[in-house]
Amino acid sequence: MSMSSGPSTFTEAQLRTVWRGGLKACPTFPRSDDIRRQCESIYCNDFRWGEAGSHIDDKDRKELLASFCMSLQSRTADPATHFSAIDDKFSELFLCQYQVSKLDPAISEDLAVQRALLLLTRLPSVPPRIDLHYYVWGNGSELDRLKEYYASDLVRSEEDQVRISPWAELRVVSTVSTTTLRLALLVASSGDDRYNVGSAMRRFADLVSELLDTNSERTVSADRYDIIGTSIIKAFLWTVWQRSLMLFLWFILRSQLRFGYSKEWNEMLALRGSAEIMNPSIRATLFGWDNRRHSYMCAWAFELLRSSRTSMGLDFRRFHERFAALHMGQSARCQWDSDEPCDGGHPFSCGRFQDKRLVAAEQSLHDLSCGGNCERLQWDEASYRSIDGPTAASLDQKAGKVHYTKASSLTMAISHVWSHGQGSRPHDGINSCLHRRYAKIAKKNGCTSYWIDSICIPESHDLRMEAIGFINRIFGESKITLVCDRDLMEVDIANPTLELLESILVTFYVCDWNVRAWTLLEGMKGNHAIHLLCKFNRTIPLLYILTRIHQAGCVDISVLSLMEQHLLPSSTDASRRRASRQSAEAAGTLLSHRHATREGDEIVIWSLLSGPRAFNAAEQMWKAKINQRIATAYLMSNSPRLEGVRAFSWAPKTPYVRRLGMNPSSDPLGPYNSFDGADSEFGLITPKGLIADWQVYDVERDDAELYQNAPVTVTSVSTDGKRTEEILPGHRIKNTCWQMAIELYSEYEHVALIQPGAFLRPGPYRAAKHRGESHGEVFAICASRDMQTWVWKGVRSWPHSMPLPPLSTEELLIA
Repeated sequence: MSMSSGPSTFTEAQLRTVWRGGLKACPTFPRSDDIRRQCESIYCNDFRWGEAGSHIDDKDRKELLASFCMSLQSRTADPATHFSAIDDKFSELFLCQYQVSKLDPAISEDLAVQRALLLLTRLPSVPPRIDLHYYVWGNGSELDRLKEYYASDLVRSEEDQVRISPWAELRVVSTVSTTTLRLALLVASSGDDRYNVGSAMRRFADLVSELLDTNSERTVSADRYDIIGTSIIKAFLWTVWQRSLMLFLWFILRSQLRFGYSKEWNEMLALRGSAEIMNPSIRATLFGWDNRRHSYMCAWAFELLRSSRTSMGLDFRRFHERFAALHMGQSARCQWDSDEPCDGGHPFSCGRFQDKRLVAAEQSLHDLSCGGNCERLQWDEASYRSIDGPTAASLDQKAGKVHYTKASSLTMAISHVWSHGQGSRPHDGINSCLHRRYAKIAKKNGCTSYWIDSICIPESHDLRMEAIGFINRIFGESKITLVCDRDLMEVDIANPTLELLESILVTFYVCDWNVRAWTLLEGMKGNHAIHLLCKFNRTIPLLYILTRIHQAGCVDISVLSLMEQHLLPSSTDASRRRASRQSAEAAGTLLSHRHATREGDEIVIWSLLSGPRAFNAAEQMWKAKINQRIATAYLMSNSPRLEGVRAFSWAPKTPYVRRLGMNPSSDPLGPYNSFDGADSEFGLITPKGLIADWQVYDVERDDAELYQNAPVTVTSVSTDGKRTEEILPGHRIKNTCWQMAIELYSEYEHVALIQPGAFLRPGPYRAAKHRGESHGEVFAICASRDMQTWVWKGVRSWPHSMPLPPLSTEELLIA
């Protein structure tokens, strides 16, 4: 349900007041010569700088954050005025000045307010819930106390009164904060491609998540009023954070759709997470368990989205609603003869990747206009071999054979799922009805040829590798890329309503096409003009879908597109197209949860995604990158490493990040997702190994008492609000990270735990923390015999409940 304007949420009059206030010079806004100044439009006081311009150290800053949370909490004393009191204090942290930059278009108050109002009403009415009552007290009688903080002026129908949860009734949840109104007006009035505005918005979102964690970490006193106050502030901060995230991401997506995808925005998406995501009720809502995910949706496909860096904290409720609306009545298809989807833990647990009973026979697919008995067109081998360069199929057939021509900017490249029935090889041919279909669609789109692997990649090794070497060029230069997936091909788009477009988009993101490795490559290289093939051979441009939803659809569905940035249309500008090419880290991240059926193909695809040359082995690919840099945080995953290759013990031998076993219980703390390592320290790949600065703890066996295990504590809260913490006798949490490190002393003289550092900032890299992972801090374990050269031994998690070891910055050579 979308938000609506009104006395209990926000009003047009409030927006006008905020707009007019932002047109005036704010006396507390940093001037141009102030070191605290971030940009001319936004100032976020994140407690990093004192008023005199002095930098605040981490310890003092933590105390300031805690003090601010206490100040917010003190404003919950009066239930009748608590929201305005909290909101007034919190709004001091975030200031906006409108129409001060020459990069912003001059717009009227009426237009700015109308744009902001429409944008806000496309947000969910309330964010995913935190079950404060159960989480804090676990006693039904305390719910009455919480009711004092409900929004008394909410107007509900009888149906809503039954359906709306206590969470949605809280004033701090249902009412829009002043900072959110300021953000909405800023987004509505700012020009496109305002990188500094986006950077300042990200700073604010990260600050709110820090305050959210600080509020949760503070010791709750025995006074029951303090418990209520802490809970109300938690709900307020969570709500502000959720809405800020969506407005921030919507702003970034607007620029990407306007100018084309550019990786310069990537580092902004390395947002700080929040430990609050570990709240069971939040995980249930965000990850789908509370949304009754439709059984037709493959759990592994959804896991691909959920594990995306950008998915952190995003709201999937309407995502599941739109999917269910389109696929109502369809049963699960992940397992043979089962009504249940796969468990989502490993691609091999999904039958669609391995079970031949779920794979359609080659060329078993026919066009709807065909009775299924058409002849199969064979390839004209002589015609194929006569082409010098990338080869495509001619639209004309001769003597029952496919003839070939040179692929060009007028070629339609076809990307399909082999197991859906269009797979084949040129010597086996293609159904003539499919040839007619693609020839007709190609002509309709102004193309003179088409490319599909079934008739354009021969079986013989030499011809196959030659054809694969041209894939980047074929899809990159094609006029359009046509995506064929059976879920999309069953959708009738004769009447493309906004809700149908949203259902198509969410289906596209979890369809079979989007979880395959080869189609990832094809979609990324052809992202300048992706078209989706739908029922009755109708096609629809992906850019049209993305733009319509961004401009008028649900914001929470629109911003999910940033989880699949590689599919955002690339720019037609040459410099921006170059900027959209992927690094080995970004390409590896995209491949980490996708699958290639043929063993070794993931390396071929990985190398093609990140460079012009195809490699069959990871060793070859990494050695070709000597004297290049790599983001060290990318290496912090449980991907297996090269073995027996001198100087490359750190190098992943596959991009895949998998749970260590196929059984859901086999690796409760994994997998460890690294993402692309954006904003982390770089390492240099040399012939001797990887040289980089790391945050290092030299393992001391005498520290075993501190780190080898930790007691299990149980926290309880009585009905009068008193919290007690007890140690559970006979139970200890084993630190497997420490255990592995100590075991290495049987072979090595020195062992170290390392973490990547932050780029151009002191201290460890934190962008991959608190994103809903079930594990704590992650360390790489390295060993050495001489402290000159180190060997990478693995990645392990450090328990949440155990203090971290002291870290210092050291340069290491990992060979």
